[in-house]
Amino acid sequence: MSYSNPAAYERFMGRWSARLAPAFFRFVGLVDGQCLLDVGCGIGTLAGAAMSAGLETHITGIDPVPEYVAFARAKVPLDRAEFYVGDAASLPFPDGRFDATLSLLVLQEFADPQAAVREMRRVTRAGGIVATCMWDFLDGLPMLAKFWRAAEEAAPEEVRRQRSGNTSRPHASLDRLCDLWRGCGLANIETATLDISMPFASFADYWEPFLGGSTPTSAFGRAR
Repeated sequence: MSYSNPAAYERFMGRWSARLAPAFFRFVGLVDGQCLLDVGCGIGTLAGAAMSAGLETHITGIDPVPEYVAFARAKVPLDRAEFYVGDAASLPFPDGRFDATLSLLVLQEFADPQAAVREMRRVTRAGGIVATCMWDFLDGLPMLAKFWRAAEEAAPEEVRRQRSGNTSRPHASLDRLCDLWRGCGLANIETATLDISMPFASFADYWEPFLGGSTPTSAFGRAR
């Protein structure tokens, strides 16, 4: 299952990423005038949120999915942002190019997280910021937890097959993220838990985005 339907993804998870982005900016401590890189930029959520917040920054985004990059280019004013198709493990930028290199909610999708973080460090200037933010899939995302509980009751065998075939990396704890950062040569490491509300206008507002099939989870829900 590939991530290839950006409009469906925006409705399913992108709207919550946009709600989270301002809290992420406050944690990172972004200021006007910085040059930012968004690794795994997807549909351009970080760039759009920075502009909505009034940050005077220039953002470069990179993502391996051409459909998402095209969606971001159409969504975000290109005088303030630019988007490229590329691999997080081999960033096409010179050493020290950016003041801050960020990654929002995609680290678990990288085939080689260590290589990606080392590349993020390489392209960030000395004294700059490298930061990521991840959903707490295990304990802090009721939207998906409720879905999987219902799926386990309705189709337990299919859920077991789905999970046994899931080759994605385990979701990191804060301790594991700190270990990853240290192992990639980063210092002055800080962590925080960022909370957002996820209000739904109705059951249809909750359920219909699953039918877009934009992620492996929503594709499983649509097929069943």
